Amino acid sequence: MNHFGEDNLSALQSIEQAQRIAFAPIIFQAALAMRDFGLMEKLDAAEPTGLTLDELCQDTPLSRYGVRVLVEASLGIGLVTTDDTHYKLTKTGHYLLHDEMTRVNMDFVQDICYRGMFSLKESIETGKPEGLKSLGTWNTVYEGLAHLPAQEQKSWFSFDHYYSSDSFPIVLPHVFKHKPARLLDIGGNTGKWALTCFRHDPHIAVTIADLPGQSIWQKPISRRLASLTGSPFSRPICSTRTRNYLPDLMPSG
Repeated sequence: MNHFGEDNLSALQSIEQAQRIAFAPIIFQAALAMRDFGLMEKLDAAEPTGLTLDELCQDTPLSRYGVRVLVEASLGIGLVTTDDTHYKLTKTGHYLLHDEMTRVNMDFVQDICYRGMFSLKESIETGKPEGLKSLGTWNTVYEGLAHLPAQEQKSWFSFDHYYSSDSFPIVLPHVFKHKPARLLDIGGNTGKWALTCFRHDPHIAVTIADLPGQSIWQKPISRRLASLTGSPFSRPICSTRTRNYLPDLMPSG
């Protein structure tokens, strides 16, 4: 099905969408501040009556002016409603606060993508990840994952695992269709896929290959699970040294 074949928006809807795009970075940051300062949580706990501005300001380090700025922004964004005295969280605000996918996406965008996107035009022109400099001086982001601050690492892996783990049950039948004896898991880092394979097949042997500092296992721990440190981009992954290191897990050919 082609979801992009027609323009079905009215003129009014189109101009509204255009304005939302124009203010998208501000909308994002205001919503994130509402969430991270705990204001959404306070409104959520006060359902169904909501809170006045003074009540919302209680037990918060923010000034009354700061709270009012965020709440008034949230009215325009659609996170909050008001009857001129009390503020209540909308359904959109509820999902922004409670929906796991939304939280994972927002944290990833804020901690990993946001500053780097300022260099998008430069990246398109040069064909290089110019925005990566906002995180560190590496050739690829994968080289730097082990060196990211704790919050950035958490956001990266939460995003990665949220979207990859759900695919495991779908992929497993295809991977084990021909009953392999060994698997090479390139980019295995936390080992979640390897452990899933172990539970699926009690005889499978897995080698987790990843960059230094990213694999949770830095040396062989059994005949069924081993770790290979290095980059598949800089040398053949199945080198002679590798086969000597893991003779029972790697092909001999």
